[in-house]
Amino acid sequence: MKKTIAIIALGAALCGCQSAPEASPEQLSIQAVYSVDSRVTTNSKSPAEVVDKLQSIRLNGCPAEFVDAYRDYIKGWESLVAVTKKMYAQNMQKASSDISTFVSDYQSKPIEATVNLKKQWPAFSSDIDAATAKLSKSFAAMTAVGAKYNACLLYTSPSPRDR
Repeated sequence: MKKTIAIIALGAALCGCQSAPEASPEQLSIQAVYSVDSRVTTNSKSPAEVVDKLQSIRLNGCPAEFVDAYRDYIKGWESLVAVTKKMYAQNMQKASSDISTFVSDYQSKPIEATVNLKKQWPAFSSDIDAATAKLSKSFAAMTAVGAKYNACLLYTSPSPRDR
């Protein structure tokens, strides 16, 4: 009985492997970018640090439309850099803390992170909205191109304690 189950399981696994389409070079390249990108905000303390890290990600093998979308995504983060410079000019210590929290929360809770930052910095609320809207729009465009190449995002969903 155990041998029969093992043979059936092995056969099913082999059939599944044979029927799965082989990943294209573009798909693999995009997924490699997603893999590195997913760790950037987690390991950064400011939008400027995010931009520096994103700019260092190699886009070799990615289709031109993905490269363009990814560069727009970096520009979205650059728009946040401009806002943070204004915050630093007003209160460096408070800005450093609030921005660090925003960056660490943004990937898993973008709306909550944005709302919290706006609460802390109401004078920059419209600047924050404009920057995060640009970031959101560019992220959506980047993921749409990735989806076209069957490349899935490798971001992990937050654990219940992080929500």
